[in-house]
Amino acid sequence: MDTKKIIQKLVSLAEKQQKIITKLAQAVPAAQTAPELAPQHLDPNKPNLRPAEAVLNALPPNVRKTVVNLEEHGSDMVVGFHPGQKTQQNYDAVLSTLQKLTNEGVIQRAYNLKAA
Repeated sequence: MDTKKIIQKLVSLAEKQQKIITKLAQAVPAAQTAPELAPQHLDPNKPNLRPAEAVLNALPPNVRKTVVNLEEHGSDMVVGFHPGQKTQQNYDAVLSTLQKLTNEGVIQRAYNLKAA
């Protein structure tokens, strides 16, 4: 076979493929066209919170009112409680919230929680 015949065969194959593609495109219902596939709800970017702020905001209200401050110090997150509120239950609630946010990717690094 010479080059001219090969090129003619390739052009013929390309035309057949184009006809098939056109038929398939016409068979797609209008409901599946591009505008309907676009996202319907675009949420604005959420503000970037410091990890300590994210934990404070995610704490249950009854635990949040026991916390005086929550600060990051390197790889540690230090929680301070109001006087008389430094209990194992409150510490565990803060720890579980911290772990939950870390697992969900809200907080990007692992912190060791310490009570002040």
